[in-house]
Amino acid sequence: MTVISTLITRVGTVHATDSLLTSLKSDGQREPIEWQQTKIIPVRAWRGAMSYYGLALIEGRWSTLDWLREQVTKADTFATAERFAHALADTLNREINALPLRREVDKGIGIHFSAYEWINGYWIPEFFHISNWSDPTYTALRPSGVGASGDMSGALANQTPELVGNELAKRLAVHQAIQRGVWFQYNNGDPRLFNSAAKAIIDMFIELNSRGMLRDANNIEAIRALITQPVEMVSNIQHDFCADGTRVVGGKIHNLAINPNGEYSSTSGDTD
Repeated sequence: MTVISTLITRVGTVHATDSLLTSLKSDGQREPIEWQQTKIIPVRAWRGAMSYYGLALIEGRWSTLDWLREQVTKADTFATAERFAHALADTLNREINALPLRREVDKGIGIHFSAYEWINGYWIPEFFHISNWSDPTYTALRPSGVGASGDMSGALANQTPELVGNELAKRLAVHQAIQRGVWFQYNNGDPRLFNSAAKAIIDMFIELNSRGMLRDANNIEAIRALITQPVEMVSNIQHDFCADGTRVVGGKIHNLAINPNGEYSSTSGDTD
């Protein structure tokens, strides 16, 4: 498992992840096999990025990072980010179903895909969760396999009747919410060891922002540092307190920020 977090604000979208990869040994212990490699891939065709958790590597047979990088080269052949997301899910489902894994649950995977699309004169963000997990406990897979779900408007507090079935209205509602200062956050990974800590930290920053107390709230570098901090904190806690052979979060912390103009920045070298 890993931890990934995506935050979407008025000034841009930021992805952050750890880099630890482990293999599960026969005695139930976890053996580290990677500490440095990124789990974030720019998708410049859609002013976006993808980050992943779950299935990562089968030596000599499969690399999620390499596979996603290959798919990104085809992203500009799709008319919309949504079509690309669904095509990616369909292809990924076929690929991982063919992998020779001992346990079906070892095929569990999740991807955050963020994008900006030009709609009614605005660069409006969208977020897709591409996954085959049945629920956030990550203990079972959906019978239907990998699917892609989007629609950030579902997170809005006020669901007015005109949004139902009106895709344009939904996207414009998201744009208006973001311009008012609403933040959209998405966390995945171990639900007990990461999500609660990350949500608490980000919620604190959101509250500071809503009170007008947050310094540099409109600075993409500050937002990037903000979303990276919870990942670093959980990694440090596991480093300091986890028993040998149990750690699932750690290594180099990666981040990537994209503003609505399609400009990329990273303090971990993840712009390429």
